[in-house]
Amino acid sequence: MMSMLTTMLSLYISKNNMMTLLIGMEMLLLTVTLKMMYVGGMYDDVQSTLYSLYMMMLAGAESAMGLSMLVSYYRLRGNVTNML
Repeated sequence: MMSMLTTMLSLYISKNNMMTLLIGMEMLLLTVTLKMMYVGGMYDDVQSTLYSLYMMMLAGAESAMGLSMLVSYYRLRGNVTNML
């Protein structure tokens, strides 16, 4: 339920802005990861907790690469929109 709410919120916020769309996708990934950590702690499962920490590290690297590509695109074009 929480991931569905964050998805709908991110789609509502990001009308024509690519930056807010990426932030919304990161919010969705963070919500799923935190839910996985919660379920892993509830059932005393170490593997799911470690896997969710690994997912968080990959999400951080992915967001850094995506934001650097957006900054370089903005410097090249002058604006960033998701409309073609």
